[in-house]
Amino acid sequence: MALGDVNIVAEVTETLTGLLSGLTVTLDSPVDLKSDTGSYSKLNLYLYQVLENPFTKNQPAYAADERTHVPPPLTLRLYYLVTPYASDPLSAHKVLGHAMRIFYDNTIITGERLTEPLRLATDKLSIVLIPTKLEDLTRIWNALQTPYRLSVCYEVRVVPIESARAEEIPRAVETTRVYAPR
Repeated sequence: MALGDVNIVAEVTETLTGLLSGLTVTLDSPVDLKSDTGSYSKLNLYLYQVLENPFTKNQPAYAADERTHVPPPLTLRLYYLVTPYASDPLSAHKVLGHAMRIFYDNTIITGERLTEPLRLATDKLSIVLIPTKLEDLTRIWNALQTPYRLSVCYEVRVVPIESARAEEIPRAVETTRVYAPR
């Protein structure tokens, strides 16, 4: 995989799923999740929005080698809706608390906790709990046309995707020197 490959968004999701190793994690849309019968507890990690990071948007191109300029990478912020599913409300609260503790303890993900392709693209990811108002959460659930469920939102930043475009730098062929009398 190339540095900052387009698969990087999936690698971030895989990294988050790996952090939540003690839980049963699903990645489905909340629309597709059904409440199972019997005893169960699981966590749904749903990527609901991807935005370009505005703070890195206007970086200049850099020299890949002496003859080629490459635009800066596209840097993304990923937004996840984290929803516990359990056979009873108390178990759902426990699942959510467990997941939130894991994300809190791993606010900055570095080194071996990143998947290998992700390590080639970035040295760290940040997981940030988004203080979301009930009104905003309700809008998300209404957009999904699904009844509201207990959930929280997290932002993962900064995820780079390298540009496939490269511009050749024209070399100076001739130099003209103009001298004027003093």
